Amino acid sequence: DVEDADVEEIPDWLAKRLTPERLEQVCKQIHADDGKSLLEKVINNVPTALIVLLPLMALVLKALYPLSRRYYVEHLLFFVHLHAFMFLLITLQILFVRLAGIVGLPELATTLTVVATSFYVPVYLFVAMRHVYGQGRFVTFLKYIVLTLAYIVGFSTIIGITFALAAFSI
Repeated sequence: DVEDADVEEIPDWLAKRLTPERLEQVCKQIHADDGKSLLEKVINNVPTALIVLLPLMALVLKALYPLSRRYYVEHLLFFVHLHAFMFLLITLQILFVRLAGIVGLPELATTLTVVATSFYVPVYLFVAMRHVYGQGRFVTFLKYIVLTLAYIVGFSTIIGITFALAAFSI
């Protein structure tokens, strides 16, 4: 239940979208098409969300390697490279799944291949961190854990914001 005092503290553009009538209308529309319009808007905005995530993760890398004498832009390029690799891998996985369906490969083999190749991304990140930043395995592993947790939190937050913005735009 939203009280008048709470509504006065939020910006006007948000207060206009958070009226009970507007929220009810959005819920009805999402329910009417089983969430397809919401999901479509989210999927359309995921690339933008991931671009917003890049500078945030570069900032985390800058904080993890303060003595590396690398510019912020170099950390940003590291993450651009990582995302490009992930998108390439995802594209290849999608093509593989579609071709496997055409050729008639068993679904279990297809799933196992996709899962196995997905496990390469964390390995690739660890190896890339060791290569680019030149630290030992233990220190790199600790920083890898912090970076991975930061990425999970950042990705979850960005996707949550993407869902909220998509819902507000319906």
